[in-house]
Amino acid sequence: MKSAIMGICLLAFCSPAFAEIIQILHTNDLHSHLEHAPHRPEIGGYARMKVLIDKHRQIAAYAGVGTIAMDGGDTMEGNLYYMADKGRKTLEAFNRIGYDVSVLGNHDYLMAADDLEAIVRDVPPSFGLLAANFKMNSNYPNINQHVKPVWETVINGVKVGVVGITLNDMLYKWRLKGAGKIENETDAAKYWAKYLRKRGNQIVIALTHIGVSKDKQLAFNVPELDLIVGGHSHTELHKVVYQKSINGKSIPIVQAGKYGEWLGKIMLDYNKLTKKLKIQSYELMAAYSDEKDPGIEALIGKANEDLYDLYGKEWLEGIVGHSYLRPNTEVDDKKIWHFFINDSMMESTHADFAIHASALSGDNYPVGDVTRRSIYNGTPRTFDFNDKYGYNVYTASVSGVWIKLVATAAMNLNVPLYFSGITFQWKKKANGKYKVWGIKHKGERIKLLKRYNVAFSEAIVRGGYSISKLVGLILHNGKRTDTSMWKAIEEKFAREGDLYPDYLDRYYRHDILSIGGREMERVMVPVDPE
Repeated sequence: MKSAIMGICLLAFCSPAFAEIIQILHTNDLHSHLEHAPHRPEIGGYARMKVLIDKHRQIAAYAGVGTIAMDGGDTMEGNLYYMADKGRKTLEAFNRIGYDVSVLGNHDYLMAADDLEAIVRDVPPSFGLLAANFKMNSNYPNINQHVKPVWETVINGVKVGVVGITLNDMLYKWRLKGAGKIENETDAAKYWAKYLRKRGNQIVIALTHIGVSKDKQLAFNVPELDLIVGGHSHTELHKVVYQKSINGKSIPIVQAGKYGEWLGKIMLDYNKLTKKLKIQSYELMAAYSDEKDPGIEALIGKANEDLYDLYGKEWLEGIVGHSYLRPNTEVDDKKIWHFFINDSMMESTHADFAIHASALSGDNYPVGDVTRRSIYNGTPRTFDFNDKYGYNVYTASVSGVWIKLVATAAMNLNVPLYFSGITFQWKKKANGKYKVWGIKHKGERIKLLKRYNVAFSEAIVRGGYSISKLVGLILHNGKRTDTSMWKAIEEKFAREGDLYPDYLDRYYRHDILSIGGREMERVMVPVDPE
C-alpha cells in the first residue's frame, strides 16, 4: 500500500506543473459472476472488485490524482445469478462496486426490451450508462432516461468526455426488433466525439463493447478519440495496443479480459500547454484481495436466497455426476464440454444429429462434483426470465442438401459451430475457399433430398428466424421440445456417468478441420461406427 502511494506521488509530483495525471480503472464482461471468476474462487467477484477499486481510488486521491472507474459492458447474462430476482440483484451489486460510467453490452439486453425496461426502472443505475448508437422507441421511458450517448466530468480542471458504443451485430440486435435499433458504431462514435470536442472536452474517450478488432477500426476512422477502453472480445491486453488513425494519430486501446479476473489501471498524463495526452503507465492487475465488501457479500447471500426460492436449494445444489475436466486454459477442456452439450441435445431428442455454437456456452464448464447449478453455469443462456431452466432444445426436419450448405458456409465464414452425428471431408481450394463433401450419418452418405431430424439450441432457431429469411425458410418447421438444455445435459450425465478428459478420444477423431470460431482450429468430428 505504501509503495503504491509513493509510486503515484512520484508520478504526480514529478510531472510538470502544467500536466495533470488522471487514473482510469477499468473492467469488462463481468457476466453476473458475483462471487468469483470461473474455476478461480480466489479471484474476481463483485465484492472483491469494489475493495480493489476503492483502494486504488484512495491511493490516487492521496496524491491528488483523480480517478474514473469504467466498465466495458456485459454485466448481466452469463451466470445463474442473472436469474436472481430477474436480473435485479446483478444490477444492484454492480451499482455498489462504485463505477462512474459503463457501456451497454449485447448480453445486457438479450432478455429483450421489456425486461430491460423493468430492470432499470426498479434498479436505477447509479453510474452513467452509455450507448450512443442504441436507439429505443419512446414507449421505453426508463431505458431512454438512463441509457445516454455520452458522459462528462472534470478532474483538476481537465474536462473529460466519454462516448459509449455498443455492438451493432445482427447475431444479437434481433432481440430489439420492434422496440429499437442499433446503429453503425463508427458513425455514432464520430458524431458524438465531435460533439464532445465542441463542448470543450480536452480528453475524449470511447468506452466500447465491440471487441478489439472493431476497436482498431474505430480508432482508424475516428481520430477525434484519444483513448478506447473496450470489452466484448474478452481480450487480456497486458500492453497498450496503439492504432494509427486515418490522419496518423496514434490512439491507444485497452481491455481487461473477462469475469473480473483483472482490473486495468491506466495513468494518463494530459499536458495543458500542448493539449497532448500520453499514457504514463498501464497494467492489468490480477483481482486478488483478502478483503471483500460486506455489503455486496450480503447482497450475494440474498441473491442465493432468491435462487433457492426459485429452484429449491436441494434441487439446485444436488450432485448429478462428476467432471474430471481440468480448469486449465492450456488444456482447453472447454472444447470437450461443447461436444458433450451437443451430444446431450442429440441424444435427448433422438435426433439424427445436432448443431451447437460454442459462443452459447461460457468458460464455466463444470469441474469436480456436477450440480444442477454448475450445469446451468456451463451453458448460461436465457432469453426469457420465465424460462427459468434456460434455453430449450429445438428440433427441425431439414434436407440433406441444407446440411451440406451449412457445413460449407460455416467452414468459409469461420462460424463457431459444432456438429454431432455426422462426419465430412474437406479441402481448401486454390481460391482460398473450402469444399465439403462425403458427409455421412451413421456411416452412410447423406442423401441430398432426404429429411433429417436435427437438434439445435434455442438461440440458433429463434435467432435464425429473426436474422435471415433463408434460415426461416429452412427451419420453418422448427419446434420447441419439452426438454431444456439443462435437462438434456443432466440426462446425459445419468447415461454417461462421469465426464472424463478422454471423452473426445472415445467418441471423436482428431484428423479433420472442423468449425472452431474466428480462427480455424483442429477439433474433432464424430467417429463413424464400425
